[in-house]
Amino acid sequence: MSEQQNSYRYLEWRPHRWRKTPYIKGRNLSVWHLLCSMWANKMTPEEVAQDYELPVEAVYEALDYYEKHRELLEAEVEEEREWLRQHGINL
Repeated sequence: MSEQQNSYRYLEWRPHRWRKTPYIKGRNLSVWHLLCSMWANKMTPEEVAQDYELPVEAVYEALDYYEKHRELLEAEVEEEREWLRQHGINL
């Protein structure tokens, strides 16, 4: 496990098509999906933590990871969009 992965209390890394991606520990909830839900619903970290029954610290860790690795997460999202397009699903 890398030092980066070790530094988070509430995040764990799971296999993805071309790399490992961060999820909230013990949940089938990726950092990206948690944050997109928060932004789409215009929620505060405290509100999304309550909605998902998470410690608010987990949401702040997700935000911290995103800020430090924005390009990587956005590349993953673009990869998912391309996969959907190839399978006839246009967003």
